[in-house]
Amino acid sequence: MMPFLQRALVNSLRKVSADLFFEVLNNELAKGYSIRLFTLTEIDHLGGQAKRIYSSAPKQYPIGGYKQIEINDWSKQVLEQGEAFIANTEKALSEVFFDHQLISSMGLGAVINWPVIVEGKVIGTVNILSSENSYLDCDLEQFEALYPWFVIAFSLPVLQESSL
Repeated sequence: MMPFLQRALVNSLRKVSADLFFEVLNNELAKGYSIRLFTLTEIDHLGGQAKRIYSSAPKQYPIGGYKQIEINDWSKQVLEQGEAFIANTEKALSEVFFDHQLISSMGLGAVINWPVIVEGKVIGTVNILSSENSYLDCDLEQFEALYPWFVIAFSLPVLQESSL
């Protein structure tokens, strides 16, 4: 049987709109970082795929659908080692992202990808993008402070579908 506080939290979260929750996270991060694109990506390690569960630009980066994860320096750093990835130039983005031309066409040239780890495994990434050099010498304190909320963000779809 689930403890009372855990059950109360789960039942409360079932009533929360996932999109609204994601927008709140975007707004909180925007207090400390320039953000022109905000996405959340769920990771399926067994299938080697990623699925976007939120996008502030759904026309260019739609929600849903799986894409294969490329094995490169980015995937090793973020998905295998669980370390944040920061790049500040279009050239750096082109070295690790297959969709770098779309990113560039949106005027974006800097990224922070923050891995969300549960039980030693990366379950998703929080991704913010902006113009080149936006994240030079940035402090990741705000990402660290919001970490429990990121875990909740990736848990919301599961909580809302379950019958706990």
